[in-house]
Amino acid sequence: MKKTWVLVLIIAFLMVGCSSNNGEKNTNTGAKNNAETSNNTATSKNTETSGATEKGEVSIVFPASLNENGDVAGMTAEVKEAGATNIVENSNGSVTVAISQENLDKLLEKYKSELSTMIEGIHSNANTSSIKDLTYDEETFQEYSLTVDKAAYESEESLDGLVVFGLAMQSMMYQVYSGVAEADIKVTFNFIDASTGEVFETTVLPEATPAQ
Repeated sequence: MKKTWVLVLIIAFLMVGCSSNNGEKNTNTGAKNNAETSNNTATSKNTETSGATEKGEVSIVFPASLNENGDVAGMTAEVKEAGATNIVENSNGSVTVAISQENLDKLLEKYKSELSTMIEGIHSNANTSSIKDLTYDEETFQEYSLTVDKAAYESEESLDGLVVFGLAMQSMMYQVYSGVAEADIKVTFNFIDASTGEVFETTVLPEATPAQ
């Protein structure tokens, strides 16, 4: 349980700070990016939802929870590089961007490939990791069941909690690009004791509330 709460705190911290981290990657062109942001970012009084735009592009919404420090340029750097246009900051703190379906599909494929690579790595390291097996929802990446050596996983020396953190962050971004509404963006982790086959803990992120 202690390990889970540490993981939750790490994720909460990075969810707030992720846009700052993205922004730091572009410090050498800060003036240029600021000018582009001023030209491409507008403020909307309406709450936007994902869907098709009039120009045949697809709109996606970055939740307000990813924009708590107001760094729109940093938060949208990746999607802008992928070809997004018309970046709009909404009155509720969320940000809506328009992107072609082709470019959006490429982003989704990128995240799906990265998640698959992470999962393959977990399976291949089963002999040395506390995580012995992993199954997941291949369509939405919203739920994972991890069979673990309970004592080893909960050990202070174990770093496998960072593996779970990586899965959570990648899965949540995949859901953002998939057009999942903010209230529905979540990742459920079921931890199964390898010695008993029973679930000993379920954690839902980023809410960090017990699954019902």
